[in-house]
Amino acid sequence: MAKIAPKFKNFKIMNFGEVMIQVCKEKGYLKEATHDNMRILPSATQKRIRKDAWDLIESQKENLLVDTHAFVEHTGLFLPGLPVEEINVLKGLCGLLCVDADNDTLRSRAARDKKRIRAGMNDLALNNYRNANTAALAYLSTHLNIPLYIIYNEDGKLDQAADVLEMHIRDAFGENKA
Repeated sequence: MAKIAPKFKNFKIMNFGEVMIQVCKEKGYLKEATHDNMRILPSATQKRIRKDAWDLIESQKENLLVDTHAFVEHTGLFLPGLPVEEINVLKGLCGLLCVDADNDTLRSRAARDKKRIRAGMNDLALNNYRNANTAALAYLSTHLNIPLYIIYNEDGKLDQAADVLEMHIRDAFGENKA
């Protein structure tokens, strides 16, 4: 997203996890609000935080690109990141983008990211996560009657993935808005 952001001056890019951290700090859900700490909160608490975050995003007046996950996984528990009742409040939703990579690439990137704790990086866990995400996005695409775009972000090919991402965003919003 950062690579293409300068090309989309009429849009605000919001990272959903960062909005959730903001909500956690404002409402005192966690002493130290981090992505990893949020993942281990009880699912009911995560649901409240997610609802508050979607409300904050929905209140924005700008055109938005929201960077989020279809699911958040913690030790086999998959919590929806895009629940239908929350996604339905977003006005003018015009596409879903899925950025994916192969398992070896995901493991390599996780190993380099020293700020996050990554568990469940074996093929079975990664494939289960990928299948849950794809199923959720396919359902939402059909339910909302909007396109689903899938981008493969291979190691060493960031420029190509960014080009495809830009092309899909322009398609979803139309050339005149980008």
